[in-house]
Amino acid sequence: MYHFSKVLLVDDDEATNFLAAMAIKSLDIADEIEVAGDGLVAYEWIKQNNCPDIIFLDIRMPRMDGFDFLDNLKEINVCNKAKIVMLTSSTRLEDKQKALSYKSVIEYFEKPLTEEMIQKIADTHF
Repeated sequence: MYHFSKVLLVDDDEATNFLAAMAIKSLDIADEIEVAGDGLVAYEWIKQNNCPDIIFLDIRMPRMDGFDFLDNLKEINVCNKAKIVMLTSSTRLEDKQKALSYKSVIEYFEKPLTEEMIQKIADTHF
């Protein structure tokens, strides 16, 4: 299975971030796991750090939602090689279609992140 140098979890729900980090750690496939509580924190973090291999991104968050994060990331033209997985509780078809219209978004999953989802991503996209 692919080994990630850095993973970024972006969600305002601490429990979701905790469960996602535990799933990643249990597979032992990442050197670093960073957590951002919303899109704005993640955006500022990316501007000041090396880009992660993969970003797990929620849609509905305060201050900067997932779509605004994607738009801002595209605008500043950084992290072009980072792959993004939308990890959300939204079951709206419109949200899924919009998310997958972004070139960097490779998957759209409903929370919580599971080991099986991670394996599918690693096997399919890396």
